[in-house]
Amino acid sequence: MSSATIVVLVLAGIVALLFIGYINHMLEKSKLDRARRRAELVDRYRRCAALSEGLPGQLTTPELKQLLNRLELHALDELVNIDRNEPKYLLRAEELRQCISKGDELPVNNPPLQITTDAQVKDVRFQLESLQAQIIRGAEEKALPVEHAKQWLAQVKHMLVHLYIEYFNNIGRQLLGQKRPGQARLAFERAVQYLKKQKDPTPYQQHLKQFQELFEHANALLLEQTNAKKNGTSELTEGLELQSFDEEWKKKQIYD
Repeated sequence: MSSATIVVLVLAGIVALLFIGYINHMLEKSKLDRARRRAELVDRYRRCAALSEGLPGQLTTPELKQLLNRLELHALDELVNIDRNEPKYLLRAEELRQCISKGDELPVNNPPLQITTDAQVKDVRFQLESLQAQIIRGAEEKALPVEHAKQWLAQVKHMLVHLYIEYFNNIGRQLLGQKRPGQARLAFERAVQYLKKQKDPTPYQQHLKQFQELFEHANALLLEQTNAKKNGTSELTEGLELQSFDEEWKKKQIYD
């Protein structure tokens, strides 16, 4: 065997090893991509299902539930393409298709939530942010038309504003009922400031007017409360002075 042949064989062996290494690398990368994609899709369909069942009833409509059903179905269809041997994906996909076929007649059983704490506001806000993320991803993957997605994103912002309107209204009225007009006035003032800083406050003019009236009402109650305390303090002071004068007069009569 000539030296040239040996060199060719060595080079061929090196090329074969490099090719095998490249193939292994691509296979591993493909497996990782599939696993990553599967995990992402599982997370997305679970989030859509959780939002559909967990959003407060006052924010949930048949249209919104159908949107989430379509986004969840898209994720499940993608999952079926990756893992055809998982029957639960097929079963859930069929359930979603039946729900989607009902259109606007789909029942909404989400119970309403009385928003009265910062923790509740944060939880619902997190849900709305998750909804926003699902809509954006659905548009990116063409599960939703872009214009349709834009309309829903605007609707989510509107829902967020109404979340804060409900919160400020509930907490302010609750404080008024507890005879705490000072704190109620602060809640209504925050509501007014929040609505005024919206890019387009036009849809919320009625709510803005209502909060301004509630602010004035709470302010008037606070003034009444403050004056009553001042009058009470004055009467108490006057009574103590009279009592002291009477005691001094009695002492004077005894010693005289």
